[in-house]
Amino acid sequence: MAALWRYCRQQYDRVLKLAETALAERLMLLFAVLESIIIPIPVDPLLVATVLARPAKWVRLTVGCTLASVIGGGIGWALGGVLGIGIEQILAALPAAIAAPGKFAAVQDGFVEFGILLVFIGAFTPLPYKVIAVSAGVAGFALIPFLAVSLIGRGIRFALIAAIARHHGNYRMVIGLLSIFVILFGGGFWLVH
Repeated sequence: MAALWRYCRQQYDRVLKLAETALAERLMLLFAVLESIIIPIPVDPLLVATVLARPAKWVRLTVGCTLASVIGGGIGWALGGVLGIGIEQILAALPAAIAAPGKFAAVQDGFVEFGILLVFIGAFTPLPYKVIAVSAGVAGFALIPFLAVSLIGRGIRFALIAAIARHHGNYRMVIGLLSIFVILFGGGFWLVH
């Protein structure tokens, strides 16, 4: 058991050493853009790794990740606006894990009922933000409100995640931040229903 623990600790230290590099930060930013367009894996673990590796720069990493994600969302919005109705044919050609056709149809219905609130919920929660972004473009939502609400939702989400990673040793800070996260998530859920 001690050997397994030692191995896990060595891998953890190795990942943190890699996350300290400038290349790791650039890759996180690129991943944040692509995650908002097509990649089905969230950028959050990369943000946590880079913050754990450089806790003094957690605010800069959070702002960078937020801006990169919103830029990706803007690209997704533009793709939805340009491709419009033809998006169904494109989704049919992609693997289901990437295209998420069922989620896309549900989001389209959600826009009719909830409007821009759905953008905030998609930006803040683990819902697939790329589907929200493309759907907002297809639905014809104005770009500036979409970007503003995305910036707020993504900013709050990434700030909470980075702050928890930054203060991982202070249990009071972690509990406080998690409480804020639960309250905000619950408030968003209450607004929808």
